[in-house]
Amino acid sequence: MKSTFFALFAIFSVVAAAPTPVARATVDVYNIHPNGDTTKCVGVLGGAFVAGAAIDIYDCNGSATQKWFSDQFGGGVRMTNPADGSQWSFDVNVDPLVNGERVILNPFNTSGRDLSQNWLARGSGVEPAIRLNMFPFTFVLDLTNGIKTNQNPLQLWEFVEGNTNQMWTYTVVGSQTI
Repeated sequence: MKSTFFALFAIFSVVAAAPTPVARATVDVYNIHPNGDTTKCVGVLGGAFVAGAAIDIYDCNGSATQKWFSDQFGGGVRMTNPADGSQWSFDVNVDPLVNGERVILNPFNTSGRDLSQNWLARGSGVEPAIRLNMFPFTFVLDLTNGIKTNQNPLQLWEFVEGNTNQMWTYTVVGSQTI
């Protein structure tokens, strides 16, 4: 009887110590385009996962640094480095926020407390166009000077109704589990 108790105790101890499965979700992965131009994509200057690299416009080329996702919980607009699984996000390094500040790439802050990484895709009223809004602020992702030349860094700008430099479209290019 005593050995049965210890055997059951040992089994329950192992079960209790087993890790709790982490909830994972599958999300769509997108290319983001300036105002409907599907030949151009929002990406990362230099095509590398480097903290502080500018977010730019470039010819769509299928690279990992042009594949973005956003989770349903408002976790920002992010991408995943396929080499190590790390997540990266739109960011800005200025406080207070000002028009013309460059939007950059930084490692995603998983605490959810970094408002400079809290970007949401919002309907523009002209579907399928969206604005990429830095929530809860009135700043959005803006195509600098409306120029779609490769390597044009993107900027932060206060939302202006009807400004086509602030209109974005997207195409689904796959999915991933986060």
